[in-house]
Amino acid sequence: MKKLIISLCAVLFTASLLTISAFAANNQGVVIADVLNVRSQPQIADNVVGALYNGQRVDILANDGAWYQINYNSIPAYVHSDYILIRSAELTSRDGNDAEKRGTIGEEVVEFAKQYIGTPYVYGGSSPSGFDCSGFVYYVYKNFGVTLNRVAADQSKNGYVVDRSELMPGDILLFSRTLDGYITHVGIYVGDNQFIHSPQTGKSVEIVSLSSGYYNYGYVGARRIFN
Repeated sequence: MKKLIISLCAVLFTASLLTISAFAANNQGVVIADVLNVRSQPQIADNVVGALYNGQRVDILANDGAWYQINYNSIPAYVHSDYILIRSAELTSRDGNDAEKRGTIGEEVVEFAKQYIGTPYVYGGSSPSGFDCSGFVYYVYKNFGVTLNRVAADQSKNGYVVDRSELMPGDILLFSRTLDGYITHVGIYVGDNQFIHSPQTGKSVEIVSLSSGYYNYGYVGARRIFN
């Protein structure tokens, strides 16, 4: 009986390893927080064993509710799933060049956003029945498994800074109407010095030039979500 129990335990342990390996082989995560605590257990109260930074990639071993088990310095650890963007094997193997991969995903973001051209501006809206500026950006990225901050000023904290001369499709553009640079408007860069956004009451989702009027002098910066 003892030998039977040991054999069953070995089989179950092997099966769990195979399950975890299959998950890791097909999923890689990208950190989308400025700093992400790595914990020993899937609980906020547990000790922090390290930190990851925006844009870092990690191997996802398993899903434990709102947490991902990851390979952290060759040991299993946990990070909250809200701050990890899952990239499937299909996405991570499309191209050998990181810049090309970013471009491909960014172009998919833009194409998804374009289908909502003509959708009316609705203050506080974040659905196809109506969007405000940040609600539109939030909704588009949610479709790609990324939960951004909801309002424009807070979306300026998502992702990482990218220079205007290095903009790529999918980058979030930030604008301000105040002297202190407080972010009051956001949009998504399309390419060719254009971006798509939900402008204001009485208008609809549209593509406009980044060099036109307010959008030129009110431009504050940009954030890139996908590494």
